[in-house]
Amino acid sequence: MTASLAGTYSGSEPEVGTELRLESNGRFEYSLSYGALDETARGTWTADTTGIILTSDPVKAPVFQYLGYEPGNGSELVVSLDAPQKLAMQLFSVFLLRPDGTVSEVPFEEASLQIPMTGAKVPTKIAVAFSIYQVASQPYDISPAVGSLRFRFVPNDLGKVAFDHHRLPWDGDGFDLDRLGRMLHFHKVAPGDSAKH
Repeated sequence: MTASLAGTYSGSEPEVGTELRLESNGRFEYSLSYGALDETARGTWTADTTGIILTSDPVKAPVFQYLGYEPGNGSELVVSLDAPQKLAMQLFSVFLLRPDGTVSEVPFEEASLQIPMTGAKVPTKIAVAFSIYQVASQPYDISPAVGSLRFRFVPNDLGKVAFDHHRLPWDGDGFDLDRLGRMLHFHKVAPGDSAKH
């Protein structure tokens, strides 16, 4: 069955370009481009009667490093983020958890962001996020006594997907992948290893 499944599959649709190549030697390559997001994966694949299972090569996930805080006067919180120049600051944001349980997202415009700490809905926790890649820091407690928080974003293997025995079911015509809130359907466009670079 593995040999018959080998080939190049396209899951592209409006706004999404994506491809999955299954090699007969048990290796796979995956790529997806969706708006500002580009991601890839390489690793091994196996098959059973219901679909295929993808396992990526080791991936070092991107992280937000907490660099410390400075005290303040309680009127505002300044959140600073050190990120690589090639990444636009507008892609990063801060999530604020308020006492009533609501969460709001505030995007960065520059390397620092000012958040008012007055009124009835002063946030109690904060997290920094790179939402399009689904990367976020742990939540940090904040209080009016905290004037500033500093973070650094370390991209590591940003854009490489860590599939961990991820199953793509076979529906009789191709494979389905639930990714980024969309169900992508991959159908074969080239047999065997004919599309190998």
